[in-house]
Amino acid sequence: MKAKNTIQKAKVKDGQLEATYSEYFAEENYSNTIDKKCAQIIHGDLRRAFDKLKVHLVCISEMPEADRFDSVNVYEFDPDDLPNYVVTGYVHGGSGESAGVTIIGKKLLKSGQALNINTPFTQFIDEDKYPYAGALASDIEACDYEVNEYLFHEKFGMKQMSLDFDVPDNVDVTVITEEGEAIPLKKAKGRKKKSIAAEAFDPTA
Repeated sequence: MKAKNTIQKAKVKDGQLEATYSEYFAEENYSNTIDKKCAQIIHGDLRRAFDKLKVHLVCISEMPEADRFDSVNVYEFDPDDLPNYVVTGYVHGGSGESAGVTIIGKKLLKSGQALNINTPFTQFIDEDKYPYAGALASDIEACDYEVNEYLFHEKFGMKQMSLDFDVPDNVDVTVITEEGEAIPLKKAKGRKKKSIAAEAFDPTA
């Protein structure tokens, strides 16, 4: 008995995922709604998928930075261009032609405080109200994919690794992430078994 899982909402907090999804059992014709708060650190691909929503957070909310974007560069958006915005989650709504999403995030102010932002509900096919609705639909689909990979296929970020062997004082230890990035760790001290913490992905980036 296999269920079809549909993401309803997703949130990233402290590098961990909180999600609500429905599981539908077609043969029995019933569904469950599951709220899940996960302990594993998110993968960098999930963080990057969320970051791609920054442009929609800005444009739908009509922030001053929205003037930078048009129907061409919205697809080529680099999240680093909006460093003072953070997307923390999104909520699906509607169905069929009325399907859409609300994006949740914040703007980091010069004062050091944060301005919370919830976009108005925006439909995926209503380009009269939001000209980049097509890009929004694609970017939310990418988020849903990564959330599914995390929830059901154990695609997590690396939190820590254990070294089960003696490490001399003069040896530098480097962790290689899934993407081939080399991350140097603190030098091990002594020759006893060590557990070395390594943040492979920055969940707040």
